Amino acid sequence: MLEAALQNLIRGKGDELTAYLEEVNFNVTIPNTKAKAHCHFVQLDGNGRPRVNDFINFISTKTLEYSIPRSEIAKAKKFHAEHNSPSKYSELELKAKGLFTNLKKTGEGGEILLYVLIQEFLKIPQLFCKMPLKTNPEMHYHGVDGIHAEYDKTQDKLALYWGESKIYKNVDQAITSCFKSLKEYMQTAGGATAPQERDLQLVKDNLDLNDDKLEEAIKKYFDKGDPMFNKMQYRGACLIGFDCDKYPTPNQINTSQLKALILKEVAAWHKGIEKEIKKHVHLDTFIIHIFLVPFPSAEDFRKEFLKAISIK
Repeated sequence: MLEAALQNLIRGKGDELTAYLEEVNFNVTIPNTKAKAHCHFVQLDGNGRPRVNDFINFISTKTLEYSIPRSEIAKAKKFHAEHNSPSKYSELELKAKGLFTNLKKTGEGGEILLYVLIQEFLKIPQLFCKMPLKTNPEMHYHGVDGIHAEYDKTQDKLALYWGESKIYKNVDQAITSCFKSLKEYMQTAGGATAPQERDLQLVKDNLDLNDDKLEEAIKKYFDKGDPMFNKMQYRGACLIGFDCDKYPTPNQINTSQLKALILKEVAAWHKGIEKEIKKHVHLDTFIIHIFLVPFPSAEDFRKEFLKAISIK
């Protein structure tokens, strides 16, 4: 029952990214670890130009579902049904975009992209909506970049995925920064000073799945005094975005040719991931999903995302 209830939280058709991202490879095991890597790059249009801006515009359409609690969206849906007016959706859209910062070095574009990737490709729903808890829209939320969950019936455990997103110019820097942050949430077994303690408490106190029975069932896994807490397993989900010089100038190569060029680079990226995971004690024993997304320019991705969501 829990498995089905969580699956019902998945949003979208399940194939929305195919127009914007091309798969290089998927579910590749990183040697000597329990990590799986997935690599996708930005699709080219008919003239061989990367569709970065179209991709960003698509991501920006997800701000409402990423940022607004499910119960508020349900109320807007009810209002629409009763009054034949989408005005409440419009209000929530403005509210959602207003929660994002305008800081030039913002990482929130990567955070929402990670949310989309986990949902689209792993079919694992977001459990906790963190954005409404920001006390200042011009500040970042201090904590994990995302929290998703699924029920693993093979182990009879609730798999809690700590999300970490890093988009840098340099791939090695992005990899290093990603696992340095992620290990803080994975390695510590508990206690009042554990890095994940605040996020766990926030989930327990602010869980909004628009389903009272499901919320009560999930909260047991977050109650340290309940035996169900012992059946919650920590896992990781990462986005590593970075500059890639393989993208062509217009009318030079097609998507298949670009895929072949990027495929030659993937092995080196996987070696960098293995090295970084092995650097941190026991991190290699955790299940981690890693999305590698090479961009023509990480900085341009950040700038264009700010333009796409800006209402300020």
